[in-house]
Amino acid sequence: MVKTPLEMRALAQDLTVSVWTLSAIGTLFESGLVEHLRESMSLDDLAVRCPALSKTLIKRCLAVAAAAGVVAAGNGHYQLAQGAMPFSQQPFRMTLQGEIRSSLMQPLVFLNASAGRVSGSGWSHADSVLLQAQGDASAMFPPMFKANIVPSLGDLAARLDGPGARFLDVGVGVASLAIAMCRTWPGLRVVGLDTFEATLAIALENVTRTNLQDRIELLKIAVEDFRDEEKYDLAWLPSFFIAAPDLPAAIGRVRTSLRPGGWLLFPIGDYIGDELSRSVFALINECWGGPALSFSEAESLLKEAGFEAIRALPAPPAWPPLFVAQRAMESR
Repeated sequence: MVKTPLEMRALAQDLTVSVWTLSAIGTLFESGLVEHLRESMSLDDLAVRCPALSKTLIKRCLAVAAAAGVVAAGNGHYQLAQGAMPFSQQPFRMTLQGEIRSSLMQPLVFLNASAGRVSGSGWSHADSVLLQAQGDASAMFPPMFKANIVPSLGDLAARLDGPGARFLDVGVGVASLAIAMCRTWPGLRVVGLDTFEATLAIALENVTRTNLQDRIELLKIAVEDFRDEEKYDLAWLPSFFIAAPDLPAAIGRVRTSLRPGGWLLFPIGDYIGDELSRSVFALINECWGGPALSFSEAESLLKEAGFEAIRALPAPPAWPPLFVAQRAMESR
């Protein structure tokens, strides 16, 4: 509990350090320095390889990253820490860059909205950079899902590798998840739903740029109005972007869209962590327009929709808990 003005000032200063630390680490990735930090390099060598930043700025960012443990520094040389090394390559790099940029941009939008400078409730962003960053944060999920989760989901691996495999991406955004799914399963076809023109326009550009227009179909429609039935082997339904009154209908429509034995991926906003972390992510959920469902609430919604084999999967720190649920093998 803050008891004095000095303590309040100190708290604000600590949080300022956190924001700038995140920005400095993000700069290593955005500038391309991270590619050269796979090997031990001197400051002079890094300055030559990254002329967009001054030598002094590179030095300052490296000092921050080293203090945070992201970079190892010694004898005038710098190198990524072992745990950070995988994030210098795709898709991990894209995911981390997206998370950092989105996490820095969205709070400013929230501040401006609270001061009356912008309007809108729920997910209503139109900034193309923010939208792309938010989408890129999902790029790492498909390969991790394939390696760590799919083997535990019955015959889903065979379905996704088989002919005619189909994935329903609700809230397709800029199509980063859809594209990553297609790269992970070369024969997979995707239908992506969204209701925002801004995101769908960027999604179309991304799909075309990656030459996946024959495998990814984008539709401007709310999931509650979607009428495909028994066509998909897997569906993604992010609860935190869907208003609470619409969520039961959305879950029901997704269940109908799945083939018998198909699976639903249902991330929720009840993050595991200390009180501050849980409160922050509940706030983010509110800004995104969806409820911060508890584990019991999510399970009840899925049961009421008729799903079976419902369970929550272990989630890494600061990741949303993920429920999986299956449509019965036989239609009822």
